[in-house]
Amino acid sequence: MLDFLKKNIRAKHVIIIAINALCLAAFIVCLVLSASVKTPLRSQQAADAWAGQSGERFAQLSVFFTDYSGFNEDGIRELLASVESALLSVSLESTSDRTLYTHAWSAYGEVSITNERSSASAPVIGVGGDFFLFHPLYLRNGTYLSPNDVMKDRVVLDEELAWRLYGSVHLAGFEVLINDKPFTIAGVISRENDFASAKAYTGGAGLFMSFEALSEISEDETGITCYEIVMPDPITGFALSSLTDAVTDPNAHIVENSARFSLSKSFATIGSFGERSMRKDTMAYPYWENAARYAEDLRALLLVLSLLFAICPVVFGVIYIVKFIRYLIKRAKRAYLRVVAEIDRRKYEKYVSEHYDEPQIYDVDDIIREMHGDE
Repeated sequence: MLDFLKKNIRAKHVIIIAINALCLAAFIVCLVLSASVKTPLRSQQAADAWAGQSGERFAQLSVFFTDYSGFNEDGIRELLASVESALLSVSLESTSDRTLYTHAWSAYGEVSITNERSSASAPVIGVGGDFFLFHPLYLRNGTYLSPNDVMKDRVVLDEELAWRLYGSVHLAGFEVLINDKPFTIAGVISRENDFASAKAYTGGAGLFMSFEALSEISEDETGITCYEIVMPDPITGFALSSLTDAVTDPNAHIVENSARFSLSKSFATIGSFGERSMRKDTMAYPYWENAARYAEDLRALLLVLSLLFAICPVVFGVIYIVKFIRYLIKRAKRAYLRVVAEIDRRKYEKYVSEHYDEPQIYDVDDIIREMHGDE
């Protein structure tokens, strides 16, 4: 190997080796970064949280509706009836001790919020179901809203709105007026601070309240624009197929969150990199979906870069491997010829010693022909 390197690596090759080393390092960095893109997006990890240590396969899926779809809680009940029928078809059924799925829904709105010190206009997300399992925002104080809440008069503020209204985040139990109706502050949360969500969320100071309460205080009819579910996925594609059959709105957009960062999905994203950014309808994604789509694009870009960086080391690696194989073949051939020559020499010396007693000069070609019986 050292002989091969001495003979084949010259001064000009050092530059090539350095370039390949840099490309290889860049390839590794891009590959590691692409693999870690999903990690900070907690809104995409509900299936893992729901599965826990059970070892069962679950899938997280989202359905996005247009503002004019009119999808509401009656639509959720119809959708769940279809999902439960699909689960029964594969002998899966919820019991009193075991719930097979969990779900959540949400809608955007705008409200005015007032306390004894100040008032503000703020964006609100009306939520239902197990919303904070899907979106486990960091609690600075108090508790989340719960699907088990009997009264729907509790709200969760983000810390920016809490500081603006009260100059503090320790507000659990305080009361505020929202659109002139009293609500109790259940808790205060911090918004996601990961690289994607920080770019996607541009709403400013805001709050969360129950979907029912938002529907009651809103002047216009409030429709659900995002529905999320975690359900069993005993075979790949079962959950997505079941939910697709359950959703009757042709304009709805269904996403399987659990699989969106797989290699196959990432390469599909590369294929539709520009087109996927265009919207031809009035659907507006919630900020967590925009964050996930941004992360998808970033992962696809990093994969492309990693492939490009890999080209140079791979090409030169193949070239040097071929050269090294040829070098080994040449060395083996030379070794073989030396062995053959040594065998022939010994045979020649033995033949001469056995057939020629007196020392004299012989014609080597004649003796070799004689050894092999050639005329």
